[in-house]
Amino acid sequence: MSVEIKQNLSSILKALEEKGMKTTNIAKSMGYTTTSQLHSIVDGDSLVSTKAIINMIENLNVNPTYLFLGKGLMFLTDEDEVEELQKKISELEHNHSEAVKTVFSLYGIIQKLEKRNADLIDLSSAAIKYHKGQQDDKPDSETGNKLMDNLDDIMKKIAPITIDDVKKYFEEEESKEEAKEKEITSSLNK
Repeated sequence: MSVEIKQNLSSILKALEEKGMKTTNIAKSMGYTTTSQLHSIVDGDSLVSTKAIINMIENLNVNPTYLFLGKGLMFLTDEDEVEELQKKISELEHNHSEAVKTVFSLYGIIQKLEKRNADLIDLSSAAIKYHKGQQDDKPDSETGNKLMDNLDDIMKKIAPITIDDVKKYFEEEESKEEAKEKEITSSLNK
């Protein structure tokens, strides 16, 4: 046993005796059957057992930091334990608060993604309906190629797109096609 632990143990035993605790009660609290075992440790004739150290901490509220290093309070009080528990509670409350914030943030992201998914479904449905209407007017291969081209264009623009944007897109495409048909018709008539 190091000199420092021996000195710290002697100080702890002296303080316990000053508090009115008898040497026999101290020895029993440490797990020893006789006071001679305790005196043997204080005199340096034998080493303190790990079990005795644990018993000192649990039964006599000895601060292990004081016992081994000579720092801090000699004894742990209920106030120290309460303060430690309050710190842990405060930390847990903070962690809980942060977790709740994260959950709400993730919930908002999920809501946005669900809305976007619904918009994509509506967009796809509108595209299919539009192109089915166009199929009646054109041969299958031409319609299929145009459909794929339009869907590629749509997929490139899909990130910020809304249903109104889709309607506007198809109206513009329809206007362009009508303008081309008029141009072709007028050039044929010349």
